[in-house]
Amino acid sequence: MPNPKTRPGASVRGINLSEFILVIGVAIILQACQPSEPPGAETDMLTTNVQTESPGFNLWRAAELAQRNAQLGTTIRADGSSRETLADYVTPTGSHRFRFIRRDRDGLPEQHDNIEDYVYIQSGQGTILVGGQMLGRSGDLGTEINGGTRYSVGAGDVLRIPAGIPHAYLVGDEGHITYVLVRVPAFRGVANPDEQGPELNPPGFGLWRAAELEQRNAALGMNIRTDGSARETLADYGTGGASHRIRFLRRDRDGWPELHDDIIDVVFIQSGEGSVLVGGEMIGESNVPGSEIIGGSQFPVAAGDVLHIPAKTPHAYLATQSDHITYVLVRVPAFDG
Repeated sequence: MPNPKTRPGASVRGINLSEFILVIGVAIILQACQPSEPPGAETDMLTTNVQTESPGFNLWRAAELAQRNAQLGTTIRADGSSRETLADYVTPTGSHRFRFIRRDRDGLPEQHDNIEDYVYIQSGQGTILVGGQMLGRSGDLGTEINGGTRYSVGAGDVLRIPAGIPHAYLVGDEGHITYVLVRVPAFRGVANPDEQGPELNPPGFGLWRAAELEQRNAALGMNIRTDGSARETLADYGTGGASHRIRFLRRDRDGWPELHDDIIDVVFIQSGEGSVLVGGEMIGESNVPGSEIIGGSQFPVAAGDVLHIPAKTPHAYLATQSDHITYVLVRVPAFDG
C-alpha cells in the first residue's frame, strides 16, 4: 500500500548511521579545502569601479562626465564631497589611479609625499590653496594650512601639484567644483632645468587656465608644420621627453601612428573635434611618416573629453576635414607591476 505521506512519483530511501557519518565527514573535508581569508583581509572594502587588472584604453566623454557629476551631486558625504574611481592600476603606493571628485564645500588639506597630482577641472569653480605648512597631519590629511598661495580655478583648467606640497580645494558656501584627478608617482631624479613650466609659488606647481590654453591654441594655429600639426611643451618635470612631461598639441590633419613602450598617455581634449584610432597592429616606426595601424577601433572625441591610452598601445589622432583637435598631453610613466 502506498505511504500516504509520500507524494505520487517520489521515492524515499532510508539512510543508516554509517552513511550519515560518511556524508558529514565529506562535508568537513570539503570545507577545510576552501581558501580562507588571509589575516587582516578587508572583506568590506569598496570595489565599485575598481579594475582588478591594468586598465585598457578608456574614454570619458564630456557628456558622460557631466552625467557623473550630476550623480555625485546626489551622494554628497558629510564632508561635503563625493567621488568615484574611474580606473585604477592598483599599485602599492596608490599611484596610477584616476578619480572623479566633486566638492560642494572646502576640502581638508592634503599632502602626498610620493604622489604628484594632475588635475583637470571639469565643472564649477573655486580656489586651490597650495604650499605653506600643513598642520595637524594624520596620514595624507591635515587640519589646516599655515601660509600658502591661493589661485582661482575653473572649468577647463589643468593643474600639476608636486609631491610633498600641502594643498586644499576651497569652494565656499555656494557652488561646487568637480575634477578628474590623475595620481602619478613622484619623479625621482634630476629634473629638466630648462622646461620647468610656469614660475609660480611654490616651485613646481603648475596651472594652465582654460583662457590661456585658448590663446595658446590660436597661436599654434598660426604655426602649423608641414605635417599638419603644431605643439609646445608646457612643462617638463622629468628628464626631457620621457615621463612627467606636459605638452599642448594642435592637429589640423591626421597624425602619424604612435606607440610608447613605457609611457601612459593621459589626454585632455581642449578644443575642436576628431577621433582617435586605438589598438590593432603598428606597421612601421612610431610617429614616422609612412607608418600605419592595421585594425584597431576608432572613437570620436571632442572638447572636454578625457582619454587614457595604456603603454604599448598603438594609437593615432585623426582630425576632421572641417575642424581641428587640440589637447593637453600628460606623459605618465607606465606601471611595471
